[in-house]
Amino acid sequence: MIRRTSVICLIGFAFLIGGQSATAFEHEESLVEFVEYSDDVISRNKHQNKPYFLLFSAEWCHWCHEFAHQTLTRQDVADALNDSFVNVFIDADIHSSAYVKYRATGLPFTIFLNPDGSLYYKYTGTLYGDNFLNVVAEVVAGVGVGKYAIGMESSHVSYTAPDRLDQAALQVMADTFRQGLLENFDQQEFGLGRDRKGILPRSFDYLLETASGDERDEVITQLNQTLNRAIQRIYDPIEGGFFRYAETRNWQIPHYEKFADLNAGAILLLYRLNAIAPDPELKQAADLTLEYLMTTLYDKQTGCYLSFQIADTYYYSLSQDRRDNAREPKVMDKIFTDRLAVTLTSLIQVAGLTENPALHNQIHRSLDFLGAMIQAEGGLKRFYEVPRGEWSRQSGLADHAYLARLYVEAANYFDQPQYADIAAEILLAAVGDYYDRDLGIFIDPSVDDSSNVEYLMEMNAMLALSVMGLGDRLNPGGAKIVASITQYFSQMIDPLEERLWNASEWEFAESYVPLLRVVDRYLKL
Repeated sequence: MIRRTSVICLIGFAFLIGGQSATAFEHEESLVEFVEYSDDVISRNKHQNKPYFLLFSAEWCHWCHEFAHQTLTRQDVADALNDSFVNVFIDADIHSSAYVKYRATGLPFTIFLNPDGSLYYKYTGTLYGDNFLNVVAEVVAGVGVGKYAIGMESSHVSYTAPDRLDQAALQVMADTFRQGLLENFDQQEFGLGRDRKGILPRSFDYLLETASGDERDEVITQLNQTLNRAIQRIYDPIEGGFFRYAETRNWQIPHYEKFADLNAGAILLLYRLNAIAPDPELKQAADLTLEYLMTTLYDKQTGCYLSFQIADTYYYSLSQDRRDNAREPKVMDKIFTDRLAVTLTSLIQVAGLTENPALHNQIHRSLDFLGAMIQAEGGLKRFYEVPRGEWSRQSGLADHAYLARLYVEAANYFDQPQYADIAAEILLAAVGDYYDRDLGIFIDPSVDDSSNVEYLMEMNAMLALSVMGLGDRLNPGGAKIVASITQYFSQMIDPLEERLWNASEWEFAESYVPLLRVVDRYLKL
């Protein structure tokens, strides 16, 4: 059993090379000489002619703290890293574009790069002491220009955009997606796939909304079984809220972090499924999880929802009586723009299904909080630190995409034109900063676009949905952007089919749903 002391190991701001970081956190006990990540961190350190050790971590991540507490505190580990590598610490929440760029798939996520910055080896998860040292030694012995470890051959999704709209491919994409997911529901343990299990709010909601006939009956059955199993295995029945996911096919080894955006999506899905196939357990879980969001994760000082509550294996094993005398897992005092936008987008739709004036008030306060940042000088920001009362770092493409979608949703639901004005302002800023007129899509300069087509697809589809939602406000320019995005990604059925065939983890499906919604609307037009 994991020791209590390792679960609550101290975290905080630490001194990185070049001064104390006011934004990225690091483990106080680490002896490793980290430099903080920046887009040019590789080019700035090439003169050292060393390979790179990149560590993606997050404040809320239990296993990140385990790695820091159990491995990075060893002097021999620190000496090996400091002698042979440029060590780069990456806060995965602050530098979400780097997480995409290096195609990280979990936390902690470790990457070793050759001295020229090319990939040598990467993996997700925690290695302890000697096992990690063995990996370090193998990397030191093997790195070199053009080299990579066995199994590290390029695995990115390849895609070539068509010269014209492939309408035939668009017409079968939705059916391919639904059938592919339905064929991969686990008939014994429920949920998608044969590996880690969790809730995929976008994908499940899309299935529920678009399936018809016998296929719809199957969707309802599969989702009902999956969500009931999730309630049994990755749900907190005392305080409410779903944990991030479980590692195994049979829903064991939960990752006990609670995310606001995941839980808001789960609430919406539970209410919608319960309306179709009433189930007291679904309704009860939705009600308690909504209460959890509105109390534990809602910060009255700022008037909006915080992003995370950290994991604590020990705490969530306790009964109600024992929890009353235990320290609650910390709610992180940061608000990330993209996660808050996703949370609110789901909660606006939840508000349409419930009679809850307090929820309406919290949503409006959160929208006003974000709106003040959007309309202030200096542009959109990445995250807000509650203790400092300040926004930090410039936002990226994802923040623009999710914010635009949020304010379009708010404008449509609340029928308040100021929200549409904010959405239009965000979209115009995105066009000015990210739209490539030659390609006809939005690109993210902080991400290697050529190897992250699914990320680009998701961001462009979110922006296209927002343009569609604003109607005539951005026409004719808006209509041209939607048409260009749709054409560019109209052959994504090829990588989708490959993904459905080879999938082990299913989070990729969430990226395809915004494009499917664009396609559904575009074909109707």
